[in-house]
Amino acid sequence: MNKVRLEKFANALLKVGVNLQPGENVLVETDTNCLDLAREITKQAYQNDAKNVVVKMLDPEIQHLQALNESVEDLRVLPDWERENLEHYVSDPKTCHIVIWPSYPTLNNDVPDEKMMAQSFARNELRNVARKYLHKGTLKWVATVYPNQNWANAVYPDCSEEEAYQKLEDAICAMMYVDEESDAVENWKKHCENLSARSTWLNNHNFKSLHITSELGTDITIGLVKGHIWEGANDMAESDLDPYCANMPTQEVFTDPDYRTVNGIAYASFPLMISGKLVKDFWIRFENGRAVDCGASENVEFLKNVLYENERTRYLGEVALVSKQSPIRQMNCVFMNGLIDENAACHLAFGQSFSSNIQGGTLMSDEELLENGVNVASSHHDFMIGTEETKIVGIKEDGSEVVIMEHGDFTMN
Repeated sequence: MNKVRLEKFANALLKVGVNLQPGENVLVETDTNCLDLAREITKQAYQNDAKNVVVKMLDPEIQHLQALNESVEDLRVLPDWERENLEHYVSDPKTCHIVIWPSYPTLNNDVPDEKMMAQSFARNELRNVARKYLHKGTLKWVATVYPNQNWANAVYPDCSEEEAYQKLEDAICAMMYVDEESDAVENWKKHCENLSARSTWLNNHNFKSLHITSELGTDITIGLVKGHIWEGANDMAESDLDPYCANMPTQEVFTDPDYRTVNGIAYASFPLMISGKLVKDFWIRFENGRAVDCGASENVEFLKNVLYENERTRYLGEVALVSKQSPIRQMNCVFMNGLIDENAACHLAFGQSFSSNIQGGTLMSDEELLENGVNVASSHHDFMIGTEETKIVGIKEDGSEVVIMEHGDFTMN
């Protein structure tokens, strides 16, 4: 990435993503293929009076070798020191957390499925350490992506390596509102204002439930928790935190479904990367909130592994709305990366809900959240259901209906 793009990319992450304030610490989690971005973040963080910058860096090739050679039992274990190390940083309200995790779609093709599942389980356990503080509303956090050659080759298989990498870099910069001419921070501020306007419109309607249909066969009714709050990734800050933007890129507005009141079938409109494998052409059927059946044309065992991990992962934890006019959707490309692909289409997530999406939720115990219909689970997996013809009808307490989306786009002005 050239110097101008790199500087603007890092600047947007620091000034919009975690909204770094003087005297705060920065924790960066990433891998070795993102070293130049990690260095630029570190440089700019100190220029903006960060107290301390810590970079934790893994190497995907080493992780691949570990997955090939260690036992399933060992891969599944998250060492206490690793958990405690991350907790040390993210438990401090003065720490800003930046996570840069690209995709490696073909790197682990030679790793047995059960080993990939085990390694992913341990990584998810580590992510749960940070999720705890994110959901409590005490951690400013942003997730983002960065190009690498393995990823580029998989997304653009008909291009040379050099051309594929450049196309992926160009696409990521475009969805990050980074270019050579404009101010990326100002671009992001305007974008966040637009997302907040959509959230406000939805909150003013205070829908009881949503009915979602699509030409793929999706036909599902989703109840929303009482006191639910629609947010964009830029609206998640609690009153005692500076505003921040949890995902970059982002195009969604989202809220908590009532996990007990979901009925129908949802067909995925995009493949889903789970444990390094693509699950394709899949569907999930729900009865009284619980996922009771699923299917896929490829890698269905990976879907079942995370969906049926335990009782709580069988229930929905998020419903998110994304217009088909999303610039990511307009790229007409499957990026094989959850953070990107979820911002190309309306999506649902099974597993953990967001406590910030219900009034007073960050002060509730897990038991209180469950009593109010907010799911509490060990994982969170988004899957895309939005299509060109998605229709979403909001149903109010009095039974009146409002069309929220039609032909894949919002109806609001």
